[in-house]
Amino acid sequence: MIHIAICDDSKQERQILAALFKRYQELHATPLQIHIFQNGFSLLDAIDQGKRFDITILDILMPGENGIEIARNIRASGTDTEIIFLTSSPEYAVDSYEVKAQNYLLKPVTEEKFFASIDSILAELDEKDTASFIIYTTEKQYSRIRVSSLVYGEVTHRTITLHLADQTIISAVMTFTEFQDILKAYPDFIYPHRSYAVNMHYIQYVTKSDIILTDGQKIPLSRNNYTKISEQFLNFAYTNSFGK
Repeated sequence: MIHIAICDDSKQERQILAALFKRYQELHATPLQIHIFQNGFSLLDAIDQGKRFDITILDILMPGENGIEIARNIRASGTDTEIIFLTSSPEYAVDSYEVKAQNYLLKPVTEEKFFASIDSILAELDEKDTASFIIYTTEKQYSRIRVSSLVYGEVTHRTITLHLADQTIISAVMTFTEFQDILKAYPDFIYPHRSYAVNMHYIQYVTKSDIILTDGQKIPLSRNNYTKISEQFLNFAYTNSFGK
């Protein structure tokens, strides 16, 4: 399921965009879930509460903070979402590069240009989402785990419990060392405690005693690991906000 956020202060524009996505879904048989926001503040609140969107459509000219400022706040939060700006004015095109926008489309947007932009983004998402590994679960079956969907793993004795983004929980018989060996190829994971591995894409912030996830969960952080983990997360957040 692809989650889409539409943020525009115009009800008419929101309806037009929702209709375009419905048409796209029908033509491409792609499951989409649309989330509607009337202003940037409600969008940022949803993100702060742990909501994650694969694609975010932002109007630039909105009351209060404009779309560029909203996008800066989204990037500053470390949220990984593909941003498309829709606007009636071309004057912010240069600013859109600063926040790593995927596209900058002028209203009224044509179906052809809009669909081409969505095609490009979904192709990139598919490429990012191909990384996976297979484990043998305690249910005595093999299960493929997409790396991007793994929020964190916790090991108790010889059992690893995997917590996925869709709230699925999967368990397997495995030591923490064996689990670390699987994740060696994926640098977005950090190890705040001898029993945990956490995907930095799902971290909201780090304190001296805990890692706070985007859904509010707390992962214990070893005092000896605080400096190392906080530096790793800051580097990750900076890279994903502004690029290399």
